[in-house]
Amino acid sequence: MIFDSADYYFIDFQTDLPKEAAGTRIGMYVAWLTLRRLVGEGLNDYLDDLRARRISCADFLFDACDGKFSTDDVNEEGMAFTEHYYREQFDNDYDAVFAGEFSRTGHELDDSCSIACSWHNFDRLTLTLNRRLLDWRARRDHVEWPVLPTLDSVYAAVLRALRPFMQSKGFVHDPVNEPTMTDAPSPSRVGHLYCSDFSGGKHWLLVVVRSTPQNTVTLSLTVASRLDAVAERIRDHGLPEYFNDTADSPLPYTALLRMAHWLRADPDLIIEADDDGASLLAMRGPQGLARTVLLLAQRCETVLGPLLDQLATAQGLDAVRCTRPLSESILYTEPFNRFVLSTAEAAGNPRILELCDELEALGSDLQAPGSRMFYPNLMAHIRLVRERNTPR
Repeated sequence: MIFDSADYYFIDFQTDLPKEAAGTRIGMYVAWLTLRRLVGEGLNDYLDDLRARRISCADFLFDACDGKFSTDDVNEEGMAFTEHYYREQFDNDYDAVFAGEFSRTGHELDDSCSIACSWHNFDRLTLTLNRRLLDWRARRDHVEWPVLPTLDSVYAAVLRALRPFMQSKGFVHDPVNEPTMTDAPSPSRVGHLYCSDFSGGKHWLLVVVRSTPQNTVTLSLTVASRLDAVAERIRDHGLPEYFNDTADSPLPYTALLRMAHWLRADPDLIIEADDDGASLLAMRGPQGLARTVLLLAQRCETVLGPLLDQLATAQGLDAVRCTRPLSESILYTEPFNRFVLSTAEAAGNPRILELCDELEALGSDLQAPGSRMFYPNLMAHIRLVRERNTPR
């Protein structure tokens, strides 16, 4: 049985979209199934290429499935979940994630097929798909808390697990900045801010646990960094007035990392999106709490720790942010900000003019995420950087 096929979309194209565009939405779903190990043996041959992002989701669909998604492509659990979810809810979820970037041609299928087949967009969709899968598994397995634990006890368990990492990186409670960087405590929320000083800047770590009406406990861990040398360039060095900065304005963060960024593609810790789009880990029972806290502590040591070291130098920050392509960086959110070129200039990136070209192309893409009201500022910024870095 065929669940979906790119052929269904070809006849509806009223635009100049390429044939491959018909494979984007289906390809993203099947690529996600593959990375979650919910497919048949044939598709597992593509697992390494998908993990390394050497193939696009659309190309994967055409290469591995001849453009068709069928029952032959899934294993038993993938079949059960797809029968429950794909026809009833997937289209609505896809449209909700990307509605802000549809072409608005008046042709519904063409609009949805206009979404770029990028790994950045795949990561955005994945948060919703992860949540649907884990909710479905919890209902299937009748997973629930006998009695929902107190948030204070959950928070204490998280801190105990994270303490070796936090001590090694010098994180201490930051009550001064806490009120401005996080919401106030409530019966359904406990969270605190921690700060670590490094030479030339600061890292902040925000740890929050919440209870939900769905009888789950969620955990989010957000990192913010300020590398002063880059932050000063962003604020002061002749850039367009994106936010009307002055010399007295506070220095901006130079990196902001939510869990979906630094745990991207983790095979064991499955990051979800809540109703507001924030990324988190949801624990649907006592075993989920114990397993999640243990794995998170390990990932802080092996993934987050080395990443913080990179974010503490201009060259390291440049290596994380100014990747090729830019949209594949874990720090990428949209093209209409000041951070990419300011980081590259501070680090002396020899590809600065290539980055200007790439940002200009991203900013000109009508499907690029972000507020287009900043497009003139982006173009002005690019002109200034080109003038400063073009050999005379």
